[in-house]
Amino acid sequence: MDKKTIILVILLALLFFFWGRILETLGIVRPETKQAPAEQTEEIVQSQQDRPAPVDTTLVETEYQMPREDLMIASADSVPGVPEDSIVIETAVMRVVLTNYGGGIISHKLKNYEYENGDLIQMLPDCDKATPEFMFNGGQFDANELVYEASISAGKYEVKDDSFEMLYSYNGPDGSVITKRYRFYPEKYHYDLILRIDNRTRLGFEREYTIEWNNPLKPTELDRQGDYNSMWAMALMGTEREKFDDYKDNHFEVSLTGQTQWIATRSKYFTAIIMPHSEFGNSAIASGKKERVMTPDGSLTTRELAIGLQMEIPYEETIVDSFAIYAGPADYEILRSYNNKVDDIVDIGTTPYVGWIIKIFAVPIMWLLPKMYNIIPNYGLVIIIFSLLVKVITWPLTKKSVKSMAAMRELQPKIEELKKKHKNNPQALNREMMKLYKEMGINPLSGCLPFLPQMPLFFALFAVFRSTILLRQAPFILWWDDLSRGALSVMDPYIILVVIMVALMFLQQKSTMSDPKNKALTYIFPLMMGFFFYKVSAGLVLYWACFSFFSYMEQVIFRRSRQGAVSSAN
Repeated sequence: MDKKTIILVILLALLFFFWGRILETLGIVRPETKQAPAEQTEEIVQSQQDRPAPVDTTLVETEYQMPREDLMIASADSVPGVPEDSIVIETAVMRVVLTNYGGGIISHKLKNYEYENGDLIQMLPDCDKATPEFMFNGGQFDANELVYEASISAGKYEVKDDSFEMLYSYNGPDGSVITKRYRFYPEKYHYDLILRIDNRTRLGFEREYTIEWNNPLKPTELDRQGDYNSMWAMALMGTEREKFDDYKDNHFEVSLTGQTQWIATRSKYFTAIIMPHSEFGNSAIASGKKERVMTPDGSLTTRELAIGLQMEIPYEETIVDSFAIYAGPADYEILRSYNNKVDDIVDIGTTPYVGWIIKIFAVPIMWLLPKMYNIIPNYGLVIIIFSLLVKVITWPLTKKSVKSMAAMRELQPKIEELKKKHKNNPQALNREMMKLYKEMGINPLSGCLPFLPQMPLFFALFAVFRSTILLRQAPFILWWDDLSRGALSVMDPYIILVVIMVALMFLQQKSTMSDPKNKALTYIFPLMMGFFFYKVSAGLVLYWACFSFFSYMEQVIFRRSRQGAVSSAN
């Protein structure tokens, strides 16, 4: 390599290794707080000092204060479709319905996210029992089968300026008391749930109990099969992530004993998470099943998952445990604010061995795109400008590659002569070719140099556009009104974007072809990419189409400037 190339490679290597530190300095990512590794054994002895990593709320047993009655904006019988005994809590981001039958939530809608038909996303579809569910004595006692008494009147309450609390109480005939205390926040997708049990021995509760998310998530996207394929569960056991997606005969049932910081289930863009506050969980449980069903749109392989945490019951007569229950978008920026690695649910950077490399590029992308969107409120235009920005940044590398490929094309006749001359002597051929490259100042490897930073960037974009909710239902132009989805069939207008990408790739490949023997690749590679991109996010297809176009324009500009330089010299 020449000196400039060596310097450039060294600078790229330094940038690569110190990229994380640079992002922390700029405030794009937060430094990870290292936790001591936790031993996972069959029986865990957890010290009284151990506590889960805190989130952005303080949960302490303070004296319960009755909400002001003037916060109620409607009585139960004036809320359409809501039973008379129910309580409706509405915040800026969600609308939940609670019932005294089970003392919990039976409907959980997200106000900022809709289905294709305009209805609000329901996090508890087909709900027939209050969620989450508390099971005792190995599942023989279900606390959600009881009838509770609410601390406030039935009706609708709006949470605006401050947190809002309410209480459900069950008073047993034997003097036992079970209370569920809920705390909602004006703009948070999670709510706090404090379970308190007095005189627990009278109820026969021993050893441990389970808190379960007992309502499987359902598809929310047009590509229902793609949504089902994205459904899996994950837990943070000590400091290790455990993903539950290993089906055998279309079923799986897992119970992992160990220090459990949280457990979650997700669909493509939404997630439900149970995060214990007061104590770590003793173990994580998850189950799932697959089923092939026929629908009007064809056959689908459905998935249903359930998750739960097992919590230790102390020897004391009173049990007090607190949880944060998150039910909302799998949004990286929102989830990382909890500072307990729950943002891994987004599945960015969790791929074994190479995930950390992808995350180095993915995190800045997820930080930058919303910033650009605040200035240009169209994610299609944002992606076009972003692809141009990438092309400008990589121009110093690309320029060298373009020069090398142009010189290689000019040298092709001489190379063919050398091949004929030394066809029976490979050593002599290599020697003469290296001599020719040196005389002409060509580095045959420099054509690959621009792809070094671009390949991890491409995989990062693939991971971001596959997992992030940023592009969900984000319109571009014409019929492309959702950049998060791909073509659903060959008749889908989204296939036009794939065709445009293939055509631009062919144009760009043809302009850079230096060896006529590689002509077949000029046709095969774009078609292969079109096949692989058939159903991926339209945002990624748009990016690659724009990147190919800008690469072609680079070739045109360079060729004209080179011809102009030759004409001036003559």
